[in-house]
Amino acid sequence: MPEYPEYLAAVVFAAGGVVNALLAPHRFSTAVLFCLAATSAGLGVAARTAAAHPTLAAVLALAALLLALVVGLLLVADGVLLVRRYGPQAALLATGAAGCAVLVVLGLDAVFYATGGEAFGALVVAVNAAAGYLTLLFLVFAGYVCVRGRSTPLPETTHVVVLGAGLNGDRPGPLLTRRLDRALALDAARAPDTPGVVFVVSGGQGDDEVRSEAEAMADYLRERGVPADRIVREDRSVNTGENLRFSVALMDGATPGRRATVVTSGFHVYRTTLLARRVGVPVHVVGAPTSPTYWLAATLREFAAILWLDRLPLIGLSLLLAVPVATAVFAR
Repeated sequence: MPEYPEYLAAVVFAAGGVVNALLAPHRFSTAVLFCLAATSAGLGVAARTAAAHPTLAAVLALAALLLALVVGLLLVADGVLLVRRYGPQAALLATGAAGCAVLVVLGLDAVFYATGGEAFGALVVAVNAAAGYLTLLFLVFAGYVCVRGRSTPLPETTHVVVLGAGLNGDRPGPLLTRRLDRALALDAARAPDTPGVVFVVSGGQGDDEVRSEAEAMADYLRERGVPADRIVREDRSVNTGENLRFSVALMDGATPGRRATVVTSGFHVYRTTLLARRVGVPVHVVGAPTSPTYWLAATLREFAAILWLDRLPLIGLSLLLAVPVATAVFAR
């Protein structure tokens, strides 16, 4: 049996990541496998360092704890400030929840260092491994959001679908305004002799909204010179999946052979792409910029949604948690 099974797990995960990168380089599963490999290797390095250089390991652990404490407190503070400014929205609450989760992990670490215990130590290792894996995965996801948020539309796009977001009274809110402005910029960037795109504005009326998001978006576009005959309203959808299905049905019914580009917020691009694949909707998705003060909260919420929607990261987490268990078994 290997002395440090974490390294064996890291090799297996890394090999899977390489194979997956060759077969499907743009799949998020590749990032999952490499993050599993990095976290497993990190467990092995930590174990060797603690055994060979306990003082150095203690100093590094203390530095990591202090850094994590600062991050956790900043996340909690950011969540509180955003909730006070915008109200208790799910995306904003996710920021504070992430900060609280960091503080809980630190609390477990502090209790372990104070009390010790073999069984409790295995729990602490598992919790820290999960936290490290999710942190790496979030950083990869954030990088993906930044890159995909700057992607370009399909050549010869005939339709631009704008996904709805919250209204401010009867007008588009800041998030939705940025999406509409990005859609207008896509149309303006076309060659002068190219026919203008058809805008499909997609969004129903929420329980707290005075009108449908599609109506508010259509008015916004008309005020900026878009002719009414180039605006198609889809005002029945209440979620992203329905946005995509209903919008594509409208386009296919009116314009067979169309080429559609979907505009949403940059942090929402990956989930929209994933949902489009699952419902069989052939569209390309581009992102609109997000306010820096709102970006972290929105990205954290999207990350949590991806973990729930795409179960592979959670499956990877369960595989990773098997590593400390294997270590405990081999150590006996």
